[in-house]
Amino acid sequence: MDRELLHQSIMSLKGRISTGELTFNGCEGYVYHQLDKVKELEDGLVDINTVSSSLRLLIQAAEVHRKEGMMG
Repeated sequence: MDRELLHQSIMSLKGRISTGELTFNGCEGYVYHQLDKVKELEDGLVDINTVSSSLRLLIQAAEVHRKEGMMG
């Protein structure tokens, strides 16, 4: 995933959790902890090196959830 797409995915995930559209069965604190570790570079996009593998999996799961919601 390129940096711009990853950045957009992270911002979308933050927004969906904040609005309550997406929940992680009481594990939102863990997700926020993973999101807080993400740093941005001078260009405003995420530093890929600060995105954990756990967060990448959560982003993928959220994307599948979003797509299934659109289909159902």
